[in-house]
This record gives sequence, structure tokens and C-alpha cells, in this order.
Amino acid sequence: MKKQDGRKKVNRRRVSPVYVIAVMILSLLLFSIAIYLLNDSLQVENGAPDQNEGYADTGFMPAVAGNYDSVDTAAVVSRDTEKQTITFLNPELGKRYTLHYDGATLFTNRYGQGIALSQLENGTMVDVTFMHMRKRLNSLQISADGFLIKDIENFKPENGGRSVMIDGERYYIADCAEVILPSGSGELMDISVADSIRVCGLEHTIYSIKVDRGHGYLRLENTAAFEGGWIQLGDALVYQITKDMFIPVPTGNYTAYISKDGVSGEENLQVSDGSEISLDLSRYQTEPLYGGIIFTVVPENANVYIDGEKADITDEIELSYGLHQMVVTAQGYETVSRYIRVAEPHAALGVTLVSDGSPAASPATPAPTARSLSENSASDNSASENSVSLDSAVSENASDAVPSASPTVPADVNVTPAPTSASNVVTPGVYYVTIEAPEGVEVYLDGTYVGISPVKFEKKAGTYVVTLRKNGCQTRSYTISVDSEKENISYSFSELLKIDN
Repeated sequence: MKKQDGRKKVNRRRVSPVYVIAVMILSLLLFSIAIYLLNDSLQVENGAPDQNEGYADTGFMPAVAGNYDSVDTAAVVSRDTEKQTITFLNPELGKRYTLHYDGATLFTNRYGQGIALSQLENGTMVDVTFMHMRKRLNSLQISADGFLIKDIENFKPENGGRSVMIDGERYYIADCAEVILPSGSGELMDISVADSIRVCGLEHTIYSIKVDRGHGYLRLENTAAFEGGWIQLGDALVYQITKDMFIPVPTGNYTAYISKDGVSGEENLQVSDGSEISLDLSRYQTEPLYGGIIFTVVPENANVYIDGEKADITDEIELSYGLHQMVVTAQGYETVSRYIRVAEPHAALGVTLVSDGSPAASPATPAPTARSLSENSASDNSASENSVSLDSAVSENASDAVPSASPTVPADVNVTPAPTSASNVVTPGVYYVTIEAPEGVEVYLDGTYVGISPVKFEKKAGTYVVTLRKNGCQTRSYTISVDSEKENISYSFSELLKIDN
């Protein structure tokens, strides 16, 4: 009997080479698909924003230029170099957001050229790319579609703060516009006409307003002898002197010229931001001096008005030393309005009117009213080199008016008007503006004292600077736009901050 082996016999089947090749090809294919999917997921981070709000953030993202999932055009609100963050304002939504930057963040100007972060100013309109979930700023470029206007003086919003005229063009102020003061963010009414500002925006809409140069305050003391006269600060600022005057003045160094009825004086002043300085006018009360002026006017039939009264220019005119208003007008020509400062015994002055394109002039033309002066534009004149200085021209084409009883004042040289009926006595049929808060502070309207708050004054449409002052507190100024509606309005402002001793 044959003895059997106890081991189980294993049948070995030979693997086909075709099968091996197929498996290898399938493995390579699966590997390629995996690589492709991984690469595609990385490219999503470099493309348009993911529309799925709930996508997972793994936290893995190399900090290199070109990684972003969001884009925006925004205004720069503030920068924090210690935390390496920049806060932006989205102009469409009116919302702020903050992004952090690092060494891989790219900063460029509107032409794509690299700039340092220190060259980026608050208020600038920029185009940014960033990682939304990680809040990382990838790149920032100054917007090529934005505008920047600097060195704007006498900034006066109209239509309740919705628009403003700049260099003859109307710009609209966005409801979400960012106001940037030297002390930080503020409101539109915090901007004084005495400030020098810049605006940034897109097309003709302003999204940021930044104060580049602030203002201080000048108090005039012992004004009795000079009330109704004039004070000129530098070349452009002219104010009519009123009792206890308190004027917001742009920061800087000035020579102040004070004059009335031939009595004059001058003083060098330095105004710093938020400071208050005083000028005692009693020191200039001396005997009046007079100087003669010979006029040469083209056309010859033009009428010349000095301080609101028609002047006979066929001979030398005698005027008291100091500031006077001159208006020259003729039918068919643009009206010229100037301030002239008399400071020498004799001087010659030439004025040439420019044709307005209308029919030929007639021999007699009355002077313009105050309204026509303040609402029209400037024309040129020529003057010989002498001791009469010409300041700030305005107005044109006002041939249908008559001269006012008192000197008229161009609006674009920051002349303080006479006070608007400042009384707490209500007159029937008259509407009032009331300053309700803070209580117990001095209130000035365009530099003229109106009383202690709460106080009211007669309502007249226009833009005004309200200044609030109290001993031991920081003085504040606000610009308000008063409408023409037949109803009373009131304002309440924040409490004045106490000055630390």
C-alpha cells in the first residue's frame, strides 16, 4: 500500500503579464487623478471667492504673494504698524474691516510700482486682494479709478451735507464717508471752514475727508474802537470786526492788519492747532492817517464804489489807512470786487474790466448788491506796483443792483457777517436755530458772540461755523448747514472736554 504525503498539495496558477500591466496602469491613473484634485484645490485659493459660506479652513496657507480669495475697492481708515494691521471702509456697504499684513504683502501705487507702507496715507482709495477667512492682506494698490484733491480751503458742504462745490465742480458726499481728524475719526460737522482738507473718492462721490491742517482760535479784546472795521490775516482771510470776536483761524504764522477810519495797526501772530490766542486792539487807538489814490479804469465810463459809496475818480481819492472794499462795474463787463489796503500817502491803481460778451456798455451802471457779490465768480484786473494791495477778487455781471448802505463783503474771503439776531426773545413769524447743548458755554456764530447756551438766533439759510467755548475746556467748532424750511431747528453737541492742568 502506497503511503501518502501529509502536506496539502497547492495548485499554483501563473499570473498573466497583461494583468500586471493593467494593474500598474490603473494605479498610475488613480495617482494622477489624486494629484490633479490636490492641485485644483490649491488653485481655488488663488481664484475667485468661494461662494459656499461653510467651507472648512484647514489653516494651511503659505504666506506668499498671490494667495487670495477676495477683492475690494476701499478707503484706508487707519494703520497700526505695531500690530501690522490696516482698517478699511467698504464704500458700497459702509462697513469697516481690518486685515493684517506681512513681509509678503505687496504695496504699489496706481501704476503698479512698489511703495513703502509709510507712503500710504489715511483716506486713500485702494484696490485690495486678501484671504477672507484668514484676514490676511495679500496686495494693496492705490486705485487708478479714484481721485484725490488736496489743499481744499473753505470747505462748505451744501444740501444738508450731501454735496460740496470744489474748483467749480459738484461732488457728492457718501452717507458712509469717513471723516479723519488729526485726533482720529470724526463727523462732517467737525470740519471747520478754517481747516485745510483733502478728499478721496470714486468718480464724483467722496468717500473720505481728511483734515491735513487744523485750526486754532483768535480772540479780539477791547474791540469798541474798531467794531465795524476790518482785520486781515495774511493775504486771504478778511473779517469784519464785531464785539468780543472769536475767530477760528487755520494754523500757521500771520501778520494781522487791523483798521477802521484811518486808525490801523499790525501784529505778528502764531496759531497752533486747538490753541487760543488773544489780540488787544486798544493798543492801536491813535490818530487816523490818510492816503491818496489815483485810479486808472478801463473802460472809462465804469463806476467805482469804495466801501459801498460811489467815488469820483476824476481826481485823487483820499482814503483812511487800512482796508477798504472796492467795486468796479460797467454794463457789458464783468464786475471786479477787491479789498485794497491803504498804507502810503500816495499811490496809483489801475483796473481793467473784462467784457462779458453782452452788448456795448452804457455810461452809468449801479453797483452790485451784497447778494450778487457773494454768488458770482472772479475776474482779473491789472494794478501798478504801489502801496495799495489788492486782495481776493469775486463777483461779476451785477449791473441791475444798487449799492448797499454798508460795505458789501465777498463770501470767498471768509469775512464774518454781522450777527444773525441773537436773542432768546421769540418774534412771531420768525424761525430760529437753537443751540441746546452743552449748556452754560459761550456760543459764537461765524466768530460773533451770540450768548450762553441754550441760546437761539434767527434762522437764515446758509452754512455757518458754530464755536463753543468755556474756561477750562477744549474749544470746539462745528460747521452746520441751515435749510430754508419754515420751521425751527435745534442742535445738541457733545460736552466740551476738560483741559488737564
